Amino acid sequence: MRLRAFAISLALLSLAANIVFQHVLMQARVARAVLIPGLADFRPAWNNGVSFSLLTQDSATGRYLLIALLGVVTAGVLVVMWRATSRLSSAGLGLIAGGAMGNLLDRIRYEGAVFDFLALHLGRMPLFVCNLPDIFISAGVVLLLAESLFAKQSARDFAE
Repeated sequence: MRLRAFAISLALLSLAANIVFQHVLMQARVARAVLIPGLADFRPAWNNGVSFSLLTQDSATGRYLLIALLGVVTAGVLVVMWRATSRLSSAGLGLIAGGAMGNLLDRIRYEGAVFDFLALHLGRMPLFVCNLPDIFISAGVVLLLAESLFAKQSARDFAE
């Protein structure tokens, strides 16, 4: 039960952080700004697709289908989060769920789009533009990968 409460709290905190942070950034009157020279810039953009602008939707039907698909994926993450058996997986899945809910909420509120603002690049080579929910999702995946690596190492140590 404590793992569930931890995961749910982390998911809700992630969602709330996105709502507040996004509100502040949308009120900013800055079109672009260098955050870390050669690596990260503030560059607000609306993304009608998913990762790397894939599955971009311009029609109402496409937007509704994408929102429905993301709703199903988010529900699946919440089910897996509910069943988490360790603190690390609870944290990872809580971050992923919070990020997924943040992106889903954006798509519902902003006609199928999400508000991206962090443009990452290596020098002049662009990598991608993302938002806070994307960062939460990525951090959650890293935690799940770390747990998987630690579990394999523990199993090897136990077998020896």
